Amino acid sequence: MSSKNTTTVDAPKVPVKQRIIHALSYELILLVIGTPILSWVLNKDLSHTGMLWVVMSVIAMLWNMCFNAVFERFERRMNWQVRTIAVRVVHAIGFEGGLLLFTVPIIAWMMQISLWQALILDIALAMCIVVYTFIFQYCYDQIMAKQTQHQKP
Repeated sequence: MSSKNTTTVDAPKVPVKQRIIHALSYELILLVIGTPILSWVLNKDLSHTGMLWVVMSVIAMLWNMCFNAVFERFERRMNWQVRTIAVRVVHAIGFEGGLLLFTVPIIAWMMQISLWQALILDIALAMCIVVYTFIFQYCYDQIMAKQTQHQKP
């Protein structure tokens, strides 16, 4: 029961190794894309924005593993068999919203700006990252669904 807008999921318990691969691939791709863009937008040295991305990525990886574990547990409890667009939107917004709580103080400190400026910057980044999260998660789910199909006898 799969179409362009949904992905059938069994919502199995995901092994820690797979969670680590998921988080590392997500953050590495985002780091490669985000560092030069942030450097250009803020007119800051690439090494400065790169360090900020690395710190934020470490925080985000830890949050990613925790958030996805809770989200998938909730998914199993609700007995959801399909990840609809609405579920994907809730996932992306929930992840980024929770991450804001951790990253705003870090951005303010590292970029030497006020908490208000850091919040505005982080919201702008989160708006872009929500789109990235949605696309990444959709592609990741498609790859995992194909791997699961190939493993079935």
